[in-house]
Amino acid sequence: MFPRMARQKKRPTLTHCKVTQTANERAPWRVWFTTEDDGKPRRVFKSYASEDEAWTFAAERESEIANHGVRYGDIPPEVRRAFDFYRDERAELEAEGVAFPRFEDIVAASLADIRRAHAARTENAVSVAEGVAEFIAYKTSRVGTRQLANLRDQLKRFAQDYGTRAVRDITAPEIDVWLSSLRSRRNPDKKPLPPLLAPLSRNHYRASLHALFTYATAPARGWTERNPLADLEPERVTTGEPEAYTSKDAAKLMQTALDHKPELVPVLALGMFCGLRVSEAIGTDLGKLPAEAGEFRTTGKTGARMAPFTEAAGAWMAAHPFRTGKAWTQSPRALVDHMQELFTIAKVAQIANGARHSFISYRTAETRDVARVADECGNSVSTIKNHYRQLVTGEAAKKFFAIRPEAEAVNVTPIRKGRKASA
Repeated sequence: MFPRMARQKKRPTLTHCKVTQTANERAPWRVWFTTEDDGKPRRVFKSYASEDEAWTFAAERESEIANHGVRYGDIPPEVRRAFDFYRDERAELEAEGVAFPRFEDIVAASLADIRRAHAARTENAVSVAEGVAEFIAYKTSRVGTRQLANLRDQLKRFAQDYGTRAVRDITAPEIDVWLSSLRSRRNPDKKPLPPLLAPLSRNHYRASLHALFTYATAPARGWTERNPLADLEPERVTTGEPEAYTSKDAAKLMQTALDHKPELVPVLALGMFCGLRVSEAIGTDLGKLPAEAGEFRTTGKTGARMAPFTEAAGAWMAAHPFRTGKAWTQSPRALVDHMQELFTIAKVAQIANGARHSFISYRTAETRDVARVADECGNSVSTIKNHYRQLVTGEAAKKFFAIRPEAEAVNVTPIRKGRKASA
C-alpha cells in the first residue's frame, strides 16, 4: 500500500493580494498588496515566519480592500474605533433631537485647536535664561537682600546648564538629576571633584526652582503648563543637637579675627555675644548700637525684636576700628569665604551657625530664663527647652561672657567714648 499524502490546506482566492515564498530563512513568506501614498497607488509587502500567518493576513487584507477599497486598509485601528464611537454617540444624541456635526467637521475643528495651541506655545517659548532674568527682576522689590542674593546665585547655576532650553521643556527627572549632581563651589582640600552638596543645601536650590516655576506657570505668563517641582519632594535632612564653641575656641576665634580679619569682628560679635542670625548681623547699622551694655532693635525673619547688647559685645566692638554703616559691606558669598579663611587661620573647627548657637546656649545657662532668651533671640520657648537648656553649665557661661580682647585695657575706653547711644 502506498502512504497517504497530507492534504494541503485550502487557501482563499486572492485578487488584491499575493502570497509568495522567498529564500529569507527568518521570514520566508511575503504578502504583497496595494496601498496609497499621497493619493498614488503603491505596491508593498509584509514578511512572515510561517505560511499560515501570511495567508491569515492576506485574507483579512483582501476582505478590507474588497469591501472598502485600498485606502480603508491603511486606516489605523484607533481611527476606526474613533469613528465607531462617533457613530454610536451621534445616533443617541440625534434621537434626543440634538443637531450633530459631521465627523470630518469635528476632526477639522479639533486639529485647528491643536494647531492654535501649538502656535501659542511656540510664540510664548521663553528660555530658562530669559525666565530667570525676569523672575529675579520681579523679586528685586519683593524679597530681602539676602534672599535675593540666594535666588540669584542658585538660579544662575541652573541657567548656566539649561539657559537655552525652553522653560516648558524642562522635566522633573532632569531637575532631580541636576539637584543630585550639585557640588560645592569651595574646595579647600584641592580635591579633583569638590564634595556634593548636602541634602539641606539641595533643598534650598529646590525651593528656589520651585519659586521660579510657580512664577512661570501663572496664567499671566503661561510659560509652562505645570510646575515640574511639584513632583519632587524635599529630601529628608537629619540634624543633630546644636553645638556651641568652647570659651577657649571662641576667644581664639575672636582674637584671630581682630588680628587678621578685623572686618569680620562686628558680624562675629553680634552673633556670638548678642545672638543675632547672620542675616540680621550683616545688616546691622553699627552707628545705631548703644554706647553701653543694654539692648538694641533688630529685624529678622521672625520680625522686629529687642536684642541684648552685652558687655562682651561692647568690648569687641570697641576694639574694632569704629565705623558706621552695615556690619558687613561685601556680598554674603564673600562673607562665607572670609569666614572659612578665618577658621583655617585660627585652627578652630567651624560649627554651622556656631556663633548664635553659642550665645543661646551660654545665655540660657547664665540667666536660667528660657522665655527671656527666646524673646531676645527670636526663637520659640520649646526650641530653647529642647535643644539648648542642658548644653552648657552656668560656670562655663561666666567664662564665655568674660571673653575680652587681649589689648582691651589700651583700646576699649578711648574708642567707646566716641559712640553715641541710639535713640
